[in-house]
Amino acid sequence: METNVRKRLIAIAAKKEKAAIVYQNIQLIDVMTRETYATDVAIDSGYIAATGYGYEGIETIDGTGKYLAPSFIDGHVHIESSMVTPSEYAKAVLPLGVTTVIADPHEIANVKGAEGLQFMLDDAAGLPLDVRMMLPSCVPATSFEHAGATLDAEALAPFVDHPGVHGLGEVMDYPAVERADSDMLKKIEMVETAGKIVDGHAAGLKPRELNIYGVAGIRTDHEAVSKEDAIERARRGLYVEVREGSAARNLKEVLPAVTEGNASRFLFCTDDKHLDDTLVEGTIDYNVRYAIRSGIKRETAYAMASLHAANAYGLSDRGAVVPGRRADFLILTNADQVEIEAVFAKGEEVARNGKVIGDFKKAIVPSSLKGELKTKPITDELFRLPIAGKAHVIGVIPKSIVTDHLILDVPTKEGLFVQDTARDLLKIAVIERHAATDFSAVGIVRGFGFKRGAIAATVVHDSHNLIVVGASDAEMQLAAEVLVKSGGGVVAVNGTEVLAELPLEIGGLMTSRPYVEVGEKLEALNDALDVLEADRSFNPYLTMSFLALPVIPKLKLTDSGLFDVEKFQHIPVED
Repeated sequence: METNVRKRLIAIAAKKEKAAIVYQNIQLIDVMTRETYATDVAIDSGYIAATGYGYEGIETIDGTGKYLAPSFIDGHVHIESSMVTPSEYAKAVLPLGVTTVIADPHEIANVKGAEGLQFMLDDAAGLPLDVRMMLPSCVPATSFEHAGATLDAEALAPFVDHPGVHGLGEVMDYPAVERADSDMLKKIEMVETAGKIVDGHAAGLKPRELNIYGVAGIRTDHEAVSKEDAIERARRGLYVEVREGSAARNLKEVLPAVTEGNASRFLFCTDDKHLDDTLVEGTIDYNVRYAIRSGIKRETAYAMASLHAANAYGLSDRGAVVPGRRADFLILTNADQVEIEAVFAKGEEVARNGKVIGDFKKAIVPSSLKGELKTKPITDELFRLPIAGKAHVIGVIPKSIVTDHLILDVPTKEGLFVQDTARDLLKIAVIERHAATDFSAVGIVRGFGFKRGAIAATVVHDSHNLIVVGASDAEMQLAAEVLVKSGGGVVAVNGTEVLAELPLEIGGLMTSRPYVEVGEKLEALNDALDVLEADRSFNPYLTMSFLALPVIPKLKLTDSGLFDVEKFQHIPVED
């Protein structure tokens, strides 16, 4: 805080000068003491100057019947999963009360390396949404797949002191931590030396492994999927980020771990959330509503959405409506339902009644981030899968990115697996798309429920190769060919017809299109699922995007083959 600003705030707090704005008799949701009470709130120079009665304002606003609360912080998000740029993403989430996000750009970094990271930093700069970037720690995520780039400690070093960088992103490569890999430890050390935070990714880790994470310097985790998971993490000093995204929905299972005694260790995040879900459900506001409805004390739910996230990430200048902190706050007409009237960031109104205020810059996308997919030829032979009898099958679990490892008798013809929609046995294929190598793999998946058609995408965590799931080889081939032609995106086909497509020209992950238009295209893709008779109890596109991620249990498919996450090795499809 500048000295002249501090002097003015002191004069206002001492009641010697008028504040720019005073909200009178408004219900303050106090996340420090976890109570709600009527008071006045004085705001000036982008900060909270004072709370309590008797303060005068150049402008006074009657807050009777309304609530004032700190705005929300999303503790862990991949903006690329919204499929729009940071500058466009801000327009979507600011009206929902989110004014700060802790963003890990490892999606675009896995495709375009340091250049992709620089683009995200540049586009996020100067937005009313404060985007705190975490340097991608695992590019590629593991050595068991082929990404478009590699970022070692030396490559990340020039970014550590960037003002938009807040720490090191989720450390997914647990084996590298346990074996004390020198490059991984160097990444952690240089971020710690800079006084910044290291994020974790403790998917499936037990107490022994959590202890190792702790001594390695990792301080957060968003992969708890049960009450027990969450408690084990909190007991070892990790901040538990309760996640509710589009594919991974963990509120129901994890919230029972939260008590008034341990709540300070819990915060909210979305991780990966599609724009269509964001526009219908919301993001952190949805989590707060859900928590209150589940029996969490209202003030505690708001604290998890603000103060606890600020504490976890060392953001001592925000997260609560108290004197001296940034004036990042919400005006609400209904606190339990999180009905937001207005959103303020650093004292400036940035959204009202669901709409952003003011002009936003448009992303400047380097031509090198746009381009064609580089794959081997998409032929019918690519989708053939020799099988003699039993096979290892990926079992989709609705609303989860964890999968089952099934061993089933599967139908074959002339020594090749054939899809069986009656038994919900479909093919899945992953094709390397960064360097036109010969790497591709085919497997079997159960749980999508398709009766016909295929879907494909280049949004495939974390290496973002081309993935296809389908009821026939011909439809899978068509879906793949469509995306190769368009340069990446998401598509649904039926027979020879393209039902819906969202082209993603920025690295095959994002588009410069307005977020509303992207939402509409995603809805068209969702409508296409009805034609395929897919299971609509979850998001098949987002679920598919995690089926190639070899750090999430139990069975996945990379471009190098079927991967048993528990054994941490590739295995044959045939049992």
